[in-house]
Amino acid sequence: MIYLITIQPIMIFLLMSFLLPYTTMHNVVVSNDSTSKAAIRIVDDLRKLEGIKVQETSEDKITEKLSGGNAELGVVIKDTYGSEVPSVSFIVIGESEIESTIELCVTESLRTWTEKTESVVSVNDAKKKWLSISNSLAFMIFKTLTAGNLLGALIIEERKNRMKDRILLSGTSKASYRLGMSIVYLIFMMLGSVIYYLVGLILNFDFGMRNSLGFLLMLFVSNVLSVSIYVFFAAFLKKEESLGFVGTFVLMPMALFAGVLFPYRFMPKAMQIIGACFPQRWIGLGIEKIQTTGSVLSCWKEALMVLGLSVILFIIGINCENSQKNKWRIKTNE
Repeated sequence: MIYLITIQPIMIFLLMSFLLPYTTMHNVVVSNDSTSKAAIRIVDDLRKLEGIKVQETSEDKITEKLSGGNAELGVVIKDTYGSEVPSVSFIVIGESEIESTIELCVTESLRTWTEKTESVVSVNDAKKKWLSISNSLAFMIFKTLTAGNLLGALIIEERKNRMKDRILLSGTSKASYRLGMSIVYLIFMMLGSVIYYLVGLILNFDFGMRNSLGFLLMLFVSNVLSVSIYVFFAAFLKKEESLGFVGTFVLMPMALFAGVLFPYRFMPKAMQIIGACFPQRWIGLGIEKIQTTGSVLSCWKEALMVLGLSVILFIIGINCENSQKNKWRIKTNE
């Protein structure tokens, strides 16, 4: 039981962290038809940008590379008649998260060239991280929310073989019994999250946060939601096998709309509105806020929304299960 709840998810998360392909490099194609030194300076500055890979090509092939997905943005540099400063234009299909960065880099290159000065930039030393959690974040959120499957199966099994009834004969209340069972299950789920987090710290994973405890906090919130989801569905389902549809036909579509598997801000507006209603989006947004602000407290709204939904699902699951059981008993006695 402990292996299925704690050890197996850790092994899967770590395996996905190593195996899932991910790159932070952005491809930029540059067409440089200028012979000026300023144009050469622009291209050199673009090559120095971290996370940017520059490919030089002809202007007529830029659209082809952008349409084929081989590049994210195109830069066209041409001579300006009567001036040593070249003209620069940008070509992009849709939205690009690096467009503003490239524009700023080009603008700064032209400014420093015009003023004949060199930019001096100093940065704080920082230890280089190894693997990014972006490798497995989407998979991890989905897998964490489906980790309560075994709890749901135990609830259904105990109801079928009347084990629950025998336990309640001891005088334990139904709510206390189900709450105690869920808390024990939740503790082992959280233990698995802590172990994964500690392994990530030891292996120098890049959590993308100044305070990586925020990542662990959102994992805990996901654990609570997972338990509540399966307590809720177990109250209405009669067979353990039926729990499979929860992950396939409920959680997976919700994850797609919530932008966990695909970039949320690049999705159609209608899908964004729908996705904003799902807890996976709240969890993902909470992590994004922590990464952006560096403060764990910045995700308090999303965390409370997820926990609030968890409480509602848990209460409904317990009450509906008890109600159905009482009806079954009355019908049997008649």
